[in-house]
Amino acid sequence: MKAFLYGWIRDIAFYTILMTVVLHLLPEESQKKYVRFFMGIVLMLVVLSPLLSAAGLSDTLDGIYAEQTCDAELQDFVRRQEELEQAYEREIEQREQELTGDGMENPADGEEEPDGIPDIKVEIGLDE
Repeated sequence: MKAFLYGWIRDIAFYTILMTVVLHLLPEESQKKYVRFFMGIVLMLVVLSPLLSAAGLSDTLDGIYAEQTCDAELQDFVRRQEELEQAYEREIEQREQELTGDGMENPADGEEEPDGIPDIKVEIGLDE
């Protein structure tokens, strides 16, 4: 129990020193109020962490955080996948237009296929 209290007080002291250093390094006063607000919330969590772990809420909070993080990452992954698919479809359409629209003849009408293989026409005439 003594080691637990020592570690808890050490964490609070370390965080307070870190908070002071960060606040002194910030150049503008307008930024300091936002940093103080955020650091105050984190300090409350550091102070309340023994109570949260004793009540079993730390595992619940960890689970909620992990779920939120996974959901956000999944949504980002799906969005990026859709963007890649759309870009791939645009690239395919562009290449199709380049092959058919840049003066190349239609393979059925011309002498040569787009891949360089000549088109062979055979006509059979019957004499009666």
